[in-house]
Amino acid sequence: MKQDIDYFNGISTEDLFNRFMQKLYSKTQFIQYNDPDDFFDPEQEYGNHITECIAEEKDFIRELILSTSAEAGIALTNERVEELVQQKREEINKLTGSAIEEYIEKISVTYIDPVPECSQKYLVQQWVCILRKFIKSLLGR
Repeated sequence: MKQDIDYFNGISTEDLFNRFMQKLYSKTQFIQYNDPDDFFDPEQEYGNHITECIAEEKDFIRELILSTSAEAGIALTNERVEELVQQKREEINKLTGSAIEEYIEKISVTYIDPVPECSQKYLVQQWVCILRKFIKSLLGR
């Protein structure tokens, strides 16, 4: 006889979606320090935040399933747990729709350039710094 169990302890898909959106909107301002020699993809900072939110949500769902099944005395295989997590994520994704795109439109990214390496007060120091950088670039260091 198969037991029907609510692995989500009464937490609805909509509740999980709202929890995800709250976590997502917890950070809407990003600061990026640009090194003049580095290329920065503007999606990098908020892309990492979105990825972290999704990973945290999966972990929360996984822990919810594991704790509920343990309380019920049911042992689940890792494969079954991951299957349940994936099913729930798919349900949440149906609710998400364009919510992530709307979030991206509402964020702001501030770019801050660091102080140039060779901006010393005295001209001689600037030239020595520039010469040192040039020699380093020739040596490949």
